[in-house]
Amino acid sequence: MHPDRLSTQAARLQRALGEQGVAPVGGTALETILAGWRTPDQPLLALDAALRHEGVALEPPALAEVAWALLGVQGRARLQLGEARWTRLTHLAELHDVTLPSQARTLARQLAGEAFLVPDLLRARPWLREPGREGAENVLAAILHTEWSGFLALLGEFGPWVYVPTVADLQALSRPYARLVHQAAESQDAELLSAALQIDPPEESLLVRLEVTDYRQSGRREALSLRVGRNAAQLAELEQSFWDDAERLAQRRRAEWAARRGGPSA
Repeated sequence: MHPDRLSTQAARLQRALGEQGVAPVGGTALETILAGWRTPDQPLLALDAALRHEGVALEPPALAEVAWALLGVQGRARLQLGEARWTRLTHLAELHDVTLPSQARTLARQLAGEAFLVPDLLRARPWLREPGREGAENVLAAILHTEWSGFLALLGEFGPWVYVPTVADLQALSRPYARLVHQAAESQDAELLSAALQIDPPEESLLVRLEVTDYRQSGRREALSLRVGRNAAQLAELEQSFWDDAERLAQRRRAEWAARRGGPSA
């Protein structure tokens, strides 16, 4: 199969294998490898078995690099956080007070390059997902219309974007996110991959975003296990709980603002 005709995931796999010194693999074989590895049960074991079936054997660290690359991570731990590690990971990285439509439009243009801004805001507001509302300006305008003034914040340099009405609500989301980061820092690749694969889509998981940093202890990477432990379920639950909390806050504010306007919340 010509490289241009490979699926995005297959092309990503080919590139990741090449970085591990593996000779190019045929397109059909690539698609076969991809067919069953994205299982949260034992993702690294599944990927290892699929690769070995096609004659490719990788050591655990290399196998983990390939798996993370398949989730869109380019160069794990390439960003060194330094002594301010936990501040950069879990404290507010950005905070914007939004009170007027003109502010929302200006802010949307300023943040247009933030890849996760729109996905994060819509993840907490599935009722806003509709054709023609993909851009940051449209999404922020819709939120301002249905929830009115609030704070747009980035929880940590590599964390989620949230929109909340009060500082107390911001703190209510910051705490569970910090718990997720701290528990993830003590986890292994198989557990983190398993947890991320339970988020839809996995590429937007908060756990995946953290992997570009050196937030995890080096020993955890070196003592790599291919097997998923019980910690994976807890990690997945922590992340899902965060998004559930964000959605409940948005629903509450939406209902409150609709009641004040005397109209429907849609």
